[in-house]
Amino acid sequence: MKFALLSASVFPALACESSLLGKSDTYGLPWYGLKTNGVAIGWVPSDGNASEGVISPRYTLAEINQKLGSVSSTYGMYSHLNSDTYNGYELLEEYGEVIKSGAVFIPSVMPVLDSGFPGITPEVASQVATVMREFTDKGVIVWLRFGHEMNWYTNPAAEPRYYGTPAEFVIAWANVAKAVADNPLVKMFWSPNNLGGNPASDLDEWYPGDDIVDLVGIDCYPQFTNQTFEWCYQDFYDRFSAGKQKPFAIGETGADAELKENWLKQLVNQNNADYPNYISMSWFEYLKQGVDFRVVVGNQTILEQTKETLGLSH
Repeated sequence: MKFALLSASVFPALACESSLLGKSDTYGLPWYGLKTNGVAIGWVPSDGNASEGVISPRYTLAEINQKLGSVSSTYGMYSHLNSDTYNGYELLEEYGEVIKSGAVFIPSVMPVLDSGFPGITPEVASQVATVMREFTDKGVIVWLRFGHEMNWYTNPAAEPRYYGTPAEFVIAWANVAKAVADNPLVKMFWSPNNLGGNPASDLDEWYPGDDIVDLVGIDCYPQFTNQTFEWCYQDFYDRFSAGKQKPFAIGETGADAELKENWLKQLVNQNNADYPNYISMSWFEYLKQGVDFRVVVGNQTILEQTKETLGLSH
């Protein structure tokens, strides 16, 4: 389904006034942002971090917007909290880009400190809140994806790693939620990793509680054609979104090779009646560890397919 677009050429003027433009809903998705079949579309642009196996260079959301000829709705980014002093430098390096984008900002703050989840004390949590306020003071809406994929990164095989138990994670989350509670522009976004077909109830011990979770989502990267949207998300959606009346947002997803086009189509062509709480998805625009997830910046043919899928072909 095609939708009305503002010309990319006028977007910079809009961006500088983004806090004055009004939003489409209480979760801050911009009314002028890319949306297909009711789902807001955004990206997690490559950060070029070779130390974590990233082969693609750094991209900005502005580069992606230019190639698409549209204005993206969300802007995802990673930040490593690796000591009891957090300054959010990875996020602040992109400060100007985030503000200009006009998108909802989705920082994934990863608690990789050696002391683990217990190291996220109220004092450390307040430092996270201070960094978020750097953005919200400029009118940016933040969906704080703290400790994303917590059920995976605590696995000894994960790199980098989180340390701690589900109970310790819940306490860490609560500390962060309390630290940002006085900032109405920050929403707490709970986003575990997919369960490989296991029941969503396996995540119950990781769930912080209805009163301190604003949005829910789960990360899924299908590797086979039978790993459909329903396979990835249905059980989780039923339990944590529909069951708790929380908005459902996909914080990151992607697929490789021949799966890309089909997977993107599935993401934006679900029946709204089946997933009425599904509000947004963010695509992982990376070439990482030999896997090319890119659907915009990597290949012109794939870019044209992406534009057609998103209703951007002219």
